[in-house]
Amino acid sequence: MNALPWTIYLSFAGAMIALLTGAHSAAWARLTALVTAAAGLAAALIAAVEFVPAPGLQTLVNVAWIPSYGIRYHLAADGISLTLVVLTGLAATAGVLFSWNIKERTGEFFALYLALIGGVYGVFLSADAFLLFVFYEIAIVPKYFLIANWGSTNREYAAMKLVLYSFAGSALVLAGLLWVYAASGVNSFALADLAAAGALFPAGTQVGMFALVFLGFAVLAGMFPFHT
Repeated sequence: MNALPWTIYLSFAGAMIALLTGAHSAAWARLTALVTAAAGLAAALIAAVEFVPAPGLQTLVNVAWIPSYGIRYHLAADGISLTLVVLTGLAATAGVLFSWNIKERTGEFFALYLALIGGVYGVFLSADAFLLFVFYEIAIVPKYFLIANWGSTNREYAAMKLVLYSFAGSALVLAGLLWVYAASGVNSFALADLAAAGALFPAGTQVGMFALVFLGFAVLAGMFPFHT
């Protein structure tokens, strides 16, 4: 399980290396992306082999980030999130191979792609609500540039539309999370702490909080009918 945080770190490090090497050689940028994606997949598979089922989330990293607001860099995993991390590793590796023939600004393409993958890994491993939100936003930004620069028909229009939808959804999610945090009275964004406090809220308050967060993620995930 200790290998799981490396899926994030390797992705962001690979993004930087792909950007630097891509300025001189497209082939090196491709190779960097493939090695990085494969290494992330390997780390996820190692964690899956070592995984011992247990109730709740198993903490991987938990250090203070913004102590005044109880925000922590808290990574954790259970069987569900571990499965999603492995699937992300498979999709990341397949995506690099599928994009192997990208010739226009190859280094930038794979740098943005790996940054997106790093954000996705972070989303699935976050045990802190604010950290989850940050990783989700990190994943959104590269998507815009990837679609706008390397998309197909109407790519600029599609990219802008996606970003507008994404930021609208993100605003709803953030509003919901801040509402839960403010109402909980606990100086913590830990998912477990917010869930425990939220269970004590009146039913109407819980419904309102859920509606905000659900609607936001429904837009972000492209669920029908919340996305065109």
